[in-house]
Parts: sequence; structure tokens; C-alpha cells
Amino acid sequence: MSSIENLDEKVQLELTQAQAVELERTLALARALASPGRVAILGYLAARPEESLTVADFAGYSQSYPLPSERDLRQLAECGLIQIDQWQAPGPGREPVPYRVSLKADYFKTMPQMIAALHKMTVQLRPAQVGPAQDERAKTLGRFLKDGKLVSFPSGLKRQVWVVEEVARQFQPGLRYTERQVDSILKEIYEYDHCTLRRYLVDLNFLKRAEGVYWREVGNLPPV
Repeated sequence: MSSIENLDEKVQLELTQAQAVELERTLALARALASPGRVAILGYLAARPEESLTVADFAGYSQSYPLPSERDLRQLAECGLIQIDQWQAPGPGREPVPYRVSLKADYFKTMPQMIAALHKMTVQLRPAQVGPAQDERAKTLGRFLKDGKLVSFPSGLKRQVWVVEEVARQFQPGLRYTERQVDSILKEIYEYDHCTLRRYLVDLNFLKRAEGVYWREVGNLPPV
């Protein structure tokens, strides 16, 4: 188990090894996004998600920042946001540097997964209590879930996490489900678009999926 202290209240958070890895990934992501230049690089690549670009292709991509530096590209690659497709030595005997890069295939899933992981850790660090945040969550669930049915899918990632987390409670932890069984359960909850709901359950890490089998890990949801 790993632990981290809240500096204000000296509250200790116990993490499993998997949670500690998620936290480290999230911190690495936060560090990568702390630079406006790296955010600009991601924005340029996100507008061309199917392309592999050379460093020279970034010429003129931003009036505020020069061509991407080797350090920025390496940092974005290390935290899983981009991939370096080709290296090139700048000269004889010189160490190769990134030459061609592209957006990581699962880039658009990374942020929801990280936010979901932080959400679970935050609930563990600060147990559910009556307050503005809980009132907002309750209002969101009351608005979008009626008699166990999802009447519409909310906009905004925070509300989506709350709703999908509640839907995930319909699956028994540790029990394996086929995709047909998952669809059967979700159609009862959201007949309009159960496929989107299933995708969010996986993307937000509330359900795991491998070889057509789905399951909810024990202890992956905070207590009601």
C-alpha cells in the first residue's frame, strides 16, 4: 500500500498499488499540461489525429511558441499523450532526437480515465458528507435518473462521472458479464443509447473489459 498525507488535516490516504500508479500517471499528466507550449503541441496534433507529423511540420503552428523542443516531445510521450514514430540523429555521432510524432491512439480516453481515478481517490480521502458537492451530486442524479432509468445523458464530465458511477452499481463486483448481458442490463437503464453508456463505463474505468468479457472490480466504487 502507498500513502499520501493531506497537509492541512494530516489525513492519510491508503492506496493500492494500482491506485498509486494511476495517481503517478495523473501527476505526470498535470506536469505535462502545465506548459502552454506543450498544450499547443497537443492542440495541433488533436486537430490532425490520424496524421504523423515531422517536427518541421509544426512551423507556424503557434505565433507564441517556436518549434517543439525535444524535452517537450519526450515529456508528452512519457505520460502517454503522444507517440514518437521516428527518431533522427541531427548529425554524425549525435544522439537521435524525435523527428516524427503523432497523437496516441487512446488520447481522447486518457483525460476521462484520469479524472475518474482522481474522483475515486478524492472520495476515499474525504468520505461522503452532507455539503454543497454532495447536494450537487444528488441533484444531478435526481435530474437524470428517474426510477432507475436514465432519461438523458448529461453534458459536462463531472456530471457524467456521477451518473455513470451510479449505473455501474448495477453490476456485481467480481462477476463476469458477456457483452450481451451488459447490453441487456443497460437497455433497461438507457434504451435510447445503451452503447454510449457501455463505452463510458469502460472509458471511465468503472467496468473492465477483456476479450468480450466485462467485470467491475471489487472496491472500485465509493460507499453510498
